[in-house]
Amino acid sequence: MTARAVRGGKKRKSGGGFRASFLLVLAVALGAAATWAVRGCRRPAPPAPSPVATPAGAAREAVPPAKAPRARMPADFESVDRRAGGGVVAVVLDDLGYDESALEALAAWDAPLAVAVIPSAPFASRAVALAKRKGWDLLVHLPMEPEAGPSETEAIGARDGDDEIRAKVLEALRRTPGALGINNHQGSKATADARVVRAVLGVVKDRHLFFLDSRTTSASVAGTEASAMGVPFLQRDVFLDDVAAETSAKGGAPEALDAAWARAVALAGKRGEAIVIGHPRKETLAFLEKRLASEKSAGARLVRVSELVP
Repeated sequence: MTARAVRGGKKRKSGGGFRASFLLVLAVALGAAATWAVRGCRRPAPPAPSPVATPAGAAREAVPPAKAPRARMPADFESVDRRAGGGVVAVVLDDLGYDESALEALAAWDAPLAVAVIPSAPFASRAVALAKRKGWDLLVHLPMEPEAGPSETEAIGARDGDDEIRAKVLEALRRTPGALGINNHQGSKATADARVVRAVLGVVKDRHLFFLDSRTTSASVAGTEASAMGVPFLQRDVFLDDVAAETSAKGGAPEALDAAWARAVALAGKRGEAIVIGHPRKETLAFLEKRLASEKSAGARLVRVSELVP
């Protein structure tokens, strides 16, 4: 064998040793990895993705969204479906607190109702107690200045400064504890005065109440000012017994009451709701007692006026 052949053989032998060493190291490494897996070693779980980084349109869990807190009024006003059953009618009886016999008659009623109490009336506290016992809506029937004719001595008008108006409204609320809202008694002049209206609505807003405009004048700015101030607002649609009172001496009261109620029911069917204001007169109470005895006789679903607060 030549010297070159001997050297070549040694080289091949050396190369084979290297490969064997490499395979041995690889086997040891694989064995260690297997042991690590058998012992339960695991990679740490990747962190959960941040909700902010979730792509738009990605699938999400069916969890209802959290409701934003809303301002709570003295009563938890509920929304009513105005579209079902031909609309709804809410009845408000104004001027309560003067006629004790009217309160005795109302004590037998069970239909949804709102009573508006004049704070200074001699039987105001009895009217307030009746409303609470029956679960009816209680409103402050706030005396406000008319264009002409007599008014309550405490009526709010243009002669009053803002502080005086606020004090009068607060006193009226003190005398009718538990009231959910305020509506004007008379007030054809005062409700047309934006400054006066704003002063009244300031208290309504602070106390988380609502304002019902009796609409004793077409010049009223109560709706406009309430919208600007963010005050919950409603307005009267039909006076039930104004015409009836004028015609009662001629015996036309029942027909006038029927006609006014028919207008309210028709309006409710067309628009979804109607607010009717009546007064505790003998003829009116007798008429309403029959109409409110059942929804069938009423011709529309009956609700409390607070259910219509937007």
